[in-house]
Amino acid sequence: MPIIDTFIFHLCILLSLPLSPRHTSLRRSSPFCNLCASTYRPGRHRIPCHRIIYTMAQYFFDLLYNFTDCMCCFPSSPQLKINNRSFKLLRLLGEGGFSYVYLVQDKTTSELFALKKIRCPFGQESVSQALKEVEAYNLFNSQSNIIHSIDHCVSTESGSKFRSDGGDPGSKTVYILLPYYQRGNLQDAINANLVNHTKFPEKRLMVLMLGVAGALRSMHQYRVKSGAASTRKAKGVRREGEQADEERGMQMKPKRRASHRMAEGEEDEENEPLMDDEVTRSQEGVEDGDLRPYAHRDVKPGNIMIDDNGQSPILMDLGSLAPSPIAITSRSLALAVQDTAAEHSTMPYRAPELFDVKTGSMIDTKVDIWSLGCTLYACLVGKSPFEARSEETGGSLSMCVLGGDWRFPDEKSGASKGKGKSGESEEASKSDGPAISAPVKDIVRKCLTVEPSERPDIDELIELMKGVIEQMPEDDAGPSQ
Repeated sequence: MPIIDTFIFHLCILLSLPLSPRHTSLRRSSPFCNLCASTYRPGRHRIPCHRIIYTMAQYFFDLLYNFTDCMCCFPSSPQLKINNRSFKLLRLLGEGGFSYVYLVQDKTTSELFALKKIRCPFGQESVSQALKEVEAYNLFNSQSNIIHSIDHCVSTESGSKFRSDGGDPGSKTVYILLPYYQRGNLQDAINANLVNHTKFPEKRLMVLMLGVAGALRSMHQYRVKSGAASTRKAKGVRREGEQADEERGMQMKPKRRASHRMAEGEEDEENEPLMDDEVTRSQEGVEDGDLRPYAHRDVKPGNIMIDDNGQSPILMDLGSLAPSPIAITSRSLALAVQDTAAEHSTMPYRAPELFDVKTGSMIDTKVDIWSLGCTLYACLVGKSPFEARSEETGGSLSMCVLGGDWRFPDEKSGASKGKGKSGESEEASKSDGPAISAPVKDIVRKCLTVEPSERPDIDELIELMKGVIEQMPEDDAGPSQ
């Protein structure tokens, strides 16, 4: 009997499919193997032939399962529609947590985009939380150094037994269409420098960091514009998320309730809901033109794209955005802020006040100043100062952060731990490649001050950066990318 008939016979058994009369009759063929009806020749088969064929069918079934599982990363096809626009899925760019980022192509114009897919499985992450990122993008869409969303949609999963990514029937998935930057992000450039043993030209790097600081300033000094189109659009996104959550029957976060006039004011403060996940809602009660600051809370090289011109930075991933300042009035609020930071703020770039949030403290925009200092250090050295120090000493990264324990590579091990004055590193040992200039080191040191009140605010930092850039000679080498 042909081998293909035997293969089909076992495949039908595995898939619980009906056998054709041709294959059913094979069971009654006495000269053959009882199970698979294949010719069994003693002396030539040390393993029963039916086990070989059965294993082949099992491999085929596993291959089929894995293939369909990959194809179901998007509902039923690698092509999808977002508000009547058709896109072709090209490849995965990155993933993390409940989100995936894909490179997609518009089937009509052939234009490339980045598509962020955020799964919202029941009981884990609501649609409102996922759409918070879109809400923030719309709020800052006029800022050239902050990424903007092009389109978005919320889809309902149909569910499939082949899916292993949490696509339960009825669960929601949020798709966010974003610009695609061919040069990648700052972390890609750092990795390329490490592989090629190159460094960023200092002046070009400082210009990039100045652009990031400008993007942060637009967040730290945001003024309420209730009548602006961007604000109306952002509020519309918030309402869309709330409606989607209501459809799913999920319990919404409690709205701000009017406090009862009780004797203990502290109990009222504990009932005040956390504002970490609020964007436009935090503007309620703030007059037009008044400040409503926001902190990014996850500034790092991987969240800074490089524009196609190679000169301009684009700050992205506003899912961690939080109103600022937040007064920590109770222990429960302190733990909630700490948990939120652990989820949304990358550990090597997280400010020390977010590692151990204390009751009575204030969490403000200075967390971004710390993260920007870590990012500048990573561009100069190749990794976060606290990653480098914890690897060097074998200690805990969090303890290094809380103790401000770090240093530049060309400084002596026991010297200033990165916290010394500008002249203290002059006697340090030399490292490979050009040394980091003293003014740039000073900026990093000012940013990485453990006490938030001693760090510069965003205006002071921008002035420091401008002064350093003006004193720098033109770079001899071209860009590292």
